[in-house]
Amino acid sequence: ILLQQLDTREMASSSAQGGYEHDFIDAVRDDLTCQICQLPARDPQQTTCCGKVYCKSCINKLPRSTLPYYHPSYSLSLSLRSSSNCPNCRSNIQYFPDKASERRIKELKVKCDNHKNGCKWEQELAQMEEHLSKCGYAKVECENNCKQFLLRNNLRNHLKNQCPMREYQCPKCKEKGKYQTITIDHLEVCLEQDITCPNPECGVRYKRKETYKHRSL
Repeated sequence: ILLQQLDTREMASSSAQGGYEHDFIDAVRDDLTCQICQLPARDPQQTTCCGKVYCKSCINKLPRSTLPYYHPSYSLSLSLRSSSNCPNCRSNIQYFPDKASERRIKELKVKCDNHKNGCKWEQELAQMEEHLSKCGYAKVECENNCKQFLLRNNLRNHLKNQCPMREYQCPKCKEKGKYQTITIDHLEVCLEQDITCPNPECGVRYKRKETYKHRSL
């Protein structure tokens, strides 16, 4: 039963990502490649049966069969054990964390995931996560919830000068609000806004708050 519980927790916590899909500059050796997804192994595990390397998440997605588990001191079946076969040699798979392969994989040189956006960063895979957290060429969502995605390098200018949801002050009455609201809805009712008399024979311009006064002339 304990084996079942451990196995279930392991599957639930496994990543669905498989291997690393970055653009590698260094050649990736075959013995560092997952035999299932054919990518550089993420959280590599080495099998005891044939010594092949797999991503832990790939192993956890292998088809499993439930077999009786017998305690060596008893003739009764105590529980059921879930097991898989090694995709390479078809033996009952047993594996352990391959720290040596993990170190070699993380020492491989890669391009930034945002290199197609113009980023020139090229370093070891181990540094990728930290770099991506601040890469100026990563696409990020506007902090004002305007639903726009833009390069991190352009975010500051967007927030200050372009975002329709940025804070803005009416140039006429100084009322504050969102740029989109002030420039569209508010200006239609702003009392300090200059408007033109609707009488085609007049054409005089005056502030909206002076409408009554103008009509009474």
